[in-house]
Amino acid sequence: MATSPKSAEAVETLKTIAADGAEQLEQAAKEATEQVSEAVTESKEKIQAEAKQLNASVQDQLRQLKQDMLQKIESLKTQLGSSQKDLSELKEFVKTEFNAVFDDISKLSKELKEDVSQISLKHKDQLTETYKRSKEHTLEAWKKVSSVKADADKAEDTQEVLKS
Repeated sequence: MATSPKSAEAVETLKTIAADGAEQLEQAAKEATEQVSEAVTESKEKIQAEAKQLNASVQDQLRQLKQDMLQKIESLKTQLGSSQKDLSELKEFVKTEFNAVFDDISKLSKELKEDVSQISLKHKDQLTETYKRSKEHTLEAWKKVSSVKADADKAEDTQEVLKS
């Protein structure tokens, strides 16, 4: 079969258009890739710079905290005095206060456990009551359904007897 010159020209034109479109797509893809690469590089550089600044800031804050702690320790040393008697009194005071706090927390813990147990018991009782009511209602409904069914069966038997 011979193709007409017009259809051959149309095919050639379509091929040219397709080739041009492919080239344009390739060019657009290259440009997009380059733009993305540039954006990633810029972002990476910005993030690195910010990380360096943050790291320097954290280091400065840690140095300042360390200096503050050393000053507080020195201040406490001068306020407490360095006698063994003062330190042992402080030790006993701290120990007594710690034991008092520990006892209070233990009592609170026991009270909480008791409260939880009471709440759990009440909840269990409520669930038991709900289960019993549900069981009773289910049995009542079953009895009604079975009695209606029995009445229907009797009616069918009666109709059969009457038909005979």
